[in-house]
This record gives sequence, C-alpha cells and structure tokens, in this order.
Amino acid sequence: MKFLILRMLTRSELGMFHEFRRLGKEGSKQRAVNFDGEVVDRVFPAARDADEIRMELRYATDDGTSVASQWLKRQAKNWRLEGNCPKDKIYSFVDPDCLFAMEVDSGTSPATGSWTVFAADDPTTKAILSNAESAGLAGASMIALHDEEGAQIRSLLNAGSPELFPRIGERIGKSNKERKSSMRNAVTDNGRLQLPPDPTRLADILGSVGHTMPAAVADLVDNSITHDATRIDITFGRPDGGHGRWMAIADNGSGMNEERLAEAMRIGGQSDYSEDSLGKYGFGLKGASWSQTRIFTVVTKEEGQPAIHMTWDAHDMGDWEVKREQLEPWEEEATKLKSRGTVVLWKDMKPPQSIVALKGLDPYSSEVAALERHLGLVFHRFLEGKVSGRKRIVITINNVPVTANNPVGHPLVTPYDLKSVKIPTESSEGRVQVQAFLLPTEDEIATHHSAEGPEATRLALDRIGLYGKRNESQGLYIYRHGRLIKWGGWAQMWETNDEKTKLARVVVDFDKTLDDVFKINISKQTVQLPQQLQAEIKKLADIARKDSQKKYRRPRQPEPQSQRGPAQGKGATGTAAPTASSGAGKGASGEGKADKTGNASTPKVAIRRVKTEKFLWKVSTGLTGGLEVQVSEFDPALGELIEEIGGNQQAIASLARFLDRLDTVDAQRALLAQGATPSTKVG
Repeated sequence: MKFLILRMLTRSELGMFHEFRRLGKEGSKQRAVNFDGEVVDRVFPAARDADEIRMELRYATDDGTSVASQWLKRQAKNWRLEGNCPKDKIYSFVDPDCLFAMEVDSGTSPATGSWTVFAADDPTTKAILSNAESAGLAGASMIALHDEEGAQIRSLLNAGSPELFPRIGERIGKSNKERKSSMRNAVTDNGRLQLPPDPTRLADILGSVGHTMPAAVADLVDNSITHDATRIDITFGRPDGGHGRWMAIADNGSGMNEERLAEAMRIGGQSDYSEDSLGKYGFGLKGASWSQTRIFTVVTKEEGQPAIHMTWDAHDMGDWEVKREQLEPWEEEATKLKSRGTVVLWKDMKPPQSIVALKGLDPYSSEVAALERHLGLVFHRFLEGKVSGRKRIVITINNVPVTANNPVGHPLVTPYDLKSVKIPTESSEGRVQVQAFLLPTEDEIATHHSAEGPEATRLALDRIGLYGKRNESQGLYIYRHGRLIKWGGWAQMWETNDEKTKLARVVVDFDKTLDDVFKINISKQTVQLPQQLQAEIKKLADIARKDSQKKYRRPRQPEPQSQRGPAQGKGATGTAAPTASSGAGKGASGEGKADKTGNASTPKVAIRRVKTEKFLWKVSTGLTGGLEVQVSEFDPALGELIEEIGGNQQAIASLARFLDRLDTVDAQRALLAQGATPSTKVG
C-alpha cells in the first residue's frame, strides 16, 4: 500500500514552517497541511472519521534527515497533517504554490514514509507538473498515486531528493534486456516466424477487461463452483494490518494435481468445461486476478495429497516461467487448506480509484459490504440451493455468511407465465426460459413488514431495490447456468426506464450452448440478445410494464354528487380506481386534500420546463410530495399549451392526468420518433 501524495500548498498552510512565520508572511494561524478526504479514503481505507492516523515520517532538516511522529486529524470534511512544525532555515523558500510531496506506506500502523517541499520554480516541481502522471492536480487540490500510477514521478523525486526518496531496489527477475532476449523471434523448421508476446504487457491487457473488485471475486467463485465446492471462504485483510491490501478466496472443491494446476495457470488453458460449467475461455483466473493485483498465488490440494502452489508475478514473467518459491509465513497461514480445495491469494492489491463510502462505514468496510451485496445477488440461486444438479453453497466474507438476494424473491412479487423460446445455432438449437415478474410497491412492502418494525421495512426496500434506485433496477435479469451475469435496463427494447414501469422485471435463463449467439465476452458481463429473442421478451415484458403503470395510474377526480351514478366513489367501470405508491410511501397521484364537505380539493401541481430530448413530459411526485409535471422544450406545442393555461390549477391538474393516461399507451415513444411538435400557436 505505497502511495505518492502531491499537493500545491496555499498560503494558509505555510504557517507550518517557522521560517515562513519569522519572515512575516503568515496570514493565518494554521499549523498544518490540508489533506483531501478523498485522498485519505484511498490511502487509509480502514481509518474511521474519529481516528487519528499515526505516521512516522522522514523529512529534511538543517542537519540532514530526521524522523518525526505526525498524524492526520479530521477537520470537517477533510483532514490535516499535524504534529511537526520544522524550525529549520532550509524552508525559508516556501511560498504559495510550492509543491508538497509525500511517499507513504499505509500497509502498517503507524504508517511510515517521508515528505518534502519544492519551490514553485524548482526544476523538480516543473518536471513533475509537466508529467502526465500529475494531471489530476488540474482538477483537484491533492492527488494520491498508487505504485505504478506514479512511477515516473517517483523517479523525478529520487533525482530531486535522493536522501528522502531513495531509488527502489530492482525487482528480482529478468531485466528488460533479458526479457526482450527471451522474446526473440525464431524461425521454425517449416520456415514460419514465431513472434512470442511480451508476458508483462499481456498481463496488463488481461487485467483491463473491465472487472470491478466484486466482479473479479465472482469470477473466482465461478471456478470454485465448477470444481464442486460447497463452501467458499473469502478473507479480505485489513489494509493497515501489516501486509497491505490482500485477499484470499478459498474453497473446499476437488483441488488439483500439478498438471491441472499448471493448465489452470496457463493463459488460455485448455480446461475441460462441463456442460454446466460457469467458466468459458480459460482466462477467468488470470484476468480477474491481474485486474486486482500484479502478484497472485494459487495453492491447491487433492484429497490425501500435499498442497502445491504456483505464483504469477506480472513484473517477472520472462520465458513464461511460473514461480514456486517458498511462501512467507503469513502467506502460508492465509492459504492453509484442510483435506482438499483451492485458495487464490492476491497480494499488494490495487486500491480502487474512488470509493463510495456507505453511511456510517469507513471505505474498507464499505468495500466489504459492496462485495457481500454483489455476491449475494449474483449467486443467490446457489446460496438458496435452487440450481439443478448443484448442491447448496455457502459463501463467507471475513467469517460472515453472505445472504442470498433474489431480485424476484419477495413474497409479494407476482410471477407471470414461464415461456420457453428456441434459438437456432450453427449446429443445433438452444433454449431460453423467459418469465416476467411484477414487484410490490413501496407502500405494499411497508404494510407487509409493518409488524417487524421500520428497520425490517428499510432492509426489504433496500434488498428489492438492490441497494440503489428502483427505477434503475427494472428490466432484464439474465442468468447463465443459474448465475446472474447482467441485470437492469431493457436492452434495445425501450430506450428509457420510465418511473411507472419500475416494478417490472423479466428473468432470462440460458446455458453455454448460446454463448456465441449471445456474444458473451471474456468477463461474462456483456450480453447481446438476438432480435428474435428480444421480440419474444418484449411481448412478456409489455404485460408486466403495463401492470406496473396501472399501479401508478392517478385516480379520477371525484365528480359532483349530482353527476354520480348509483355506485358512488366508483370509476366508470364500476370498480374502484387504482391508487399509486411511491418511494416515499405516498402516491404520485396528484389527489388533493379533502375539504370540509368531503370532496377532494384541486390538487397542487407544479410545472417545470426542462431542456431534454429524452422525454416530452414526465409526471412525478416532487420533493415536497406535490405533483410535478416536467415539460421538455423539445416540444414547443406542449409548451404553448402550458402558457395558454397559465395559472389555472384545475386545468393544469386535468392536463397532468391526461398526460399520465397517455403514458399508459406509450404515446411519447411515437411522438419522439416523429420529432418535435411544430409550433401552431394562434394569437
């Protein structure tokens, strides 16, 4: 967990140096360097807001280098580096826009490192600011670069201040010259020219196929399930625990002998995938691992056999030689197996570029929570024991079991008929199972869980909404061999996620027979559904979407008593008009409060003009609970109608109900396809 931290210092921060104060330049009494909260979250992900982050830092003095205890302390949204105000005269040059540079190893507690400052006109400052690795300073006051993200700047710092930023020793292994020699082109006996790839560059390519950390772990869980594991234990070590950022994914599967392990470590290995295998290309282990780290080790053990291991180090892969050196004691402990199984160890993991910390959690704990949610969704059928031919599995993260999250598993979900669709392939045909579902509204969920308390209701809403916005989770849920590989959105069938269709979900199941037809990529995260299948899905989805819209349809305004028929309070069909529910537990129906006579008063409706071509109008509930109609400037005719209506609330409310009814027949789509409505205003 080594980082370079760069910041251009402001006048208020220079009071940290006694010389700046002695020269009468100080304008404030601040005695610290500001640290951005985003930087601290990345460099010290396990630190809580209440913590003081302790560090032992080397710095320059008039008599050479020294070490001082310093700490980062929370100050509002950001932090401050405190504890050392140098009195040395060598800092008499400091002025605004001088460069503060720190190297810190945050993998231990306290952290260790060094810092220095360079004048604004110092050649080192100019060289660093001219380097693309410092580009982030153009949009942020401070940046943190991990490992190779700042390799060139690290060399510049070594040249500018070798006593504080000494040259890092060369990694053990072949030099670039030796590696190039091992990649030398060769002519075979039949005259063909061999052009072996650069192994380090290939590792970079495989590691950049789009894996997030949870997605990379899921790829390894795929391998565990394929090898008959019923338990997968994930250990995500604390990044300040002494070994940096690391993770071990262990299973109790069948394990491997040396020959099978070698094939598993081979890039594009020829694995014999079973009919229900979750693997595909033979790149999963390598691609997923290299997306998170440069060094990974696989330890495996068959029943009754000793454990064996192999390591790929992307920094040292000359001649494609896998390493088998003795593991460090902590690595042996982290990869210890029982009677059989396999464990993958990721060392010196790359930190995420940005972390969305969950409320009340530090960034590290937020990552653990995000991983648990991802695995609970992706593998929910395996966790529930509902995959044909597979035993129920258990997944733990730091000894805490992962809970299955079935996106259509709530007891109030309404299922529609299951349909089987045949898809022709080059050699035979594949079969796809399609089923639509209608989710309950927030009000229905709240009522269902009311006896369990507000926390149970909140959890149920979070889980059914996949811990995000329910509007974004509507759409297709695509499974391959029982494993969820893609979810949310309507593919090419509908361009937008209408708020009123957010209760509709469609489950699509297929197997590896259709991998090529569906264009499944290496990371198994990209799926293209053929037009024939989309047409069938659309028929089923349209029913669920319309039923979702019905739940959000506004009730008619009550008619005067003299105009009502015998069935008072009923709609034209003789049945009670449906009511709507929204995320706040109130309907977006626009009905007003009842007056003293019992009749509904005119609803309060707000009109808002917006610049967008995604829709012509949108009827929704505003932040205050009132009805809001957004009107796009893309349709001048509708805008002119709004102007003619003016402030007549009754007319605006009637227009809102009419626009809402048009949404139930998807009128906007046809209008958008025709383009903006021409202006026809009559004076």
